[in-house]
Amino acid sequence: MSAQDITRLQGGVLRIDVRQATDEQPYTIPADNPFLDIPGARGELWAIGLRNPWRMDIDHKSGQIWVGNNGQDLWESVHLIGRGENYGWSVYEGSHPFMVNRQLGPGKLMLPTFEHHHVESRSLTGGVVYQGSKLPELTGAYLYGDYSTGKIWAIRHDGTKVDFHNEIADTTLQIAGFSLNAAGDLLIVDH
Repeated sequence: MSAQDITRLQGGVLRIDVRQATDEQPYTIPADNPFLDIPGARGELWAIGLRNPWRMDIDHKSGQIWVGNNGQDLWESVHLIGRGENYGWSVYEGSHPFMVNRQLGPGKLMLPTFEHHHVESRSLTGGVVYQGSKLPELTGAYLYGDYSTGKIWAIRHDGTKVDFHNEIADTTLQIAGFSLNAAGDLLIVDH
């Protein structure tokens, strides 16, 4: 239940400022963080309700924040993260009711940007927003994959809706991470 408990940091995306760090205080909390005015809430929280966020990337051109989220029983998901949003774990697994007897915490409930049933993905690995020149059709797309199946997908969101989503590779890799080289082209970490 910790992902709905705003007195804890588990299951959340945090936003802190390290520019004014001191020996006594390693970071400050930005004054516009969304849960600051709720008594007992951890001010570091930017968004809540993730089960097991596995890799995050920020598109420096659009400002979009993407997270890959491991599910539990049936669903893996990717989320476009927004200020003060709640992604529902463990009341929901992805967009599907999971433990409906539990109470949602604060924040606007948001369904996943995209989700995969365990038939096609068992351990989702979050990725990177592609900005390279070798695959121009994927420029600005968030590329992510699956550790268990080796599949890689690309998704693009125009700020309002998903306008592109495709499986772009079916590999034998155990994908543990993604990165970009200096030219913005894709690197994949195989376990």
